[in-house]
Amino acid sequence: MLLTEQRPTATLIFTSYLSRGCNMNPIDEPLPWRVNAKASYVPLEYEGQTIGYCDPEYADELATTMNEQATLNKALRMACRDLLKRMNKDTSRAQELADRYIKQAKRPTSGPRALAFMLAERQRELGLSPQEFFKFCDTFKISERDIAEMADGKAVASHNIAPISRVLGIAPTDVEGILGQSA
Repeated sequence: MLLTEQRPTATLIFTSYLSRGCNMNPIDEPLPWRVNAKASYVPLEYEGQTIGYCDPEYADELATTMNEQATLNKALRMACRDLLKRMNKDTSRAQELADRYIKQAKRPTSGPRALAFMLAERQRELGLSPQEFFKFCDTFKISERDIAEMADGKAVASHNIAPISRVLGIAPTDVEGILGQSA
């Protein structure tokens, strides 16, 4: 009997809560935390140690890609060792040389080389040949030599910041930020 008496009270409180326009999730809106008992994940292992879990659909491809990466790194070290051997240099520095090549191959995010990559992208966007792009840049007072020096990682002269920004279509302060200079 006590249970029966409380039930109408609880319904009344709930109804009054809704009638006041209180925010409640609509029934069809998904809740932020759910349990998906049908999902399964497989362990991803590195040298016998479980490092994480992933969807079985991607597990094989992920493991294959990571193993290919290790094979390519090994091949690069071997090529560097062979190169040093042919040059009669110390082959124990093969890893150092490989690391330097890897660093050069990665797209830089700051510094003069980052600007050189951005200029190369701009050239592709404009659909210009290298010679046409050099002429285009020259109209902004950026010489072919300036671009080559950027690609080599050499410092960018302050008088080139504004022209570079115009070629790239970004603010001079953004160019300075990429170079790591204060605005």
